[in-house]
Amino acid sequence: MTQISIKWGREKKTFSFKDRILADIKLGELRQSCHEWSKVPLGGLTLIYGGATMKDDNAPLSCFGIKPNGVITMMGTRPTKTDISTLTTHGDPEEYALIVKIQQSLQSTLALCAEHVPRYEQAVQSYISSHTLQPPPQAHIQQQYQSAPSHGQHQQSQGQEQVTLKQLQDAHILLSENLMKSLLLFDGVVCKQDFEVARATRREAVKETQQLMDSIDDLNARVKACDSQVKQQQQQRQ
Repeated sequence: MTQISIKWGREKKTFSFKDRILADIKLGELRQSCHEWSKVPLGGLTLIYGGATMKDDNAPLSCFGIKPNGVITMMGTRPTKTDISTLTTHGDPEEYALIVKIQQSLQSTLALCAEHVPRYEQAVQSYISSHTLQPPPQAHIQQQYQSAPSHGQHQQSQGQEQVTLKQLQDAHILLSENLMKSLLLFDGVVCKQDFEVARATRREAVKETQQLMDSIDDLNARVKACDSQVKQQQQQRQ
């Protein structure tokens, strides 16, 4: 007999599988058992072991490295009847789980952008202003491109810290990668045809995320245009 212990918040549950070993039990079967026990929708139910999320419902439990007496952590929220009836199309808890998943991912993305995008935009404006109004010598430009100033070292331009191209590139990469991850997550959310609210929620999340992506790409394009203009000015002076 194989016994698997599940911890969900303060609650614990041990599932027994008679005459079976881990290699005979698929993840999807365990998730279904957890769903029936907790009433957490399958779409919002996540199992974690050893700090890693257990994925692929068709995979046998033996491939997750579960040790004897090991405990699997379950994540997920049991929705109330009011939540389900209010937020879904036809009162399906699985649609509710999808809606929550989309909303949580979008909120995480918006929180990241609210922190970084304004600073990125300000840095881009500062960079363009400093290079447009007072283009630095060729050697100074190369030094800026090659390395950012170390902590405590400041280059002053009109009383402000000099923004480097490397800093702008790093900020653009950070934001782009996180936004792309969100878009891929939304793309991977499969909504049934009659999950109208979930489908609409996903469309809006994709639209809002894509708008943010377009915004930071536009800022990056402005930086590239500025650098191109500076190079042309340098060539004209030679």
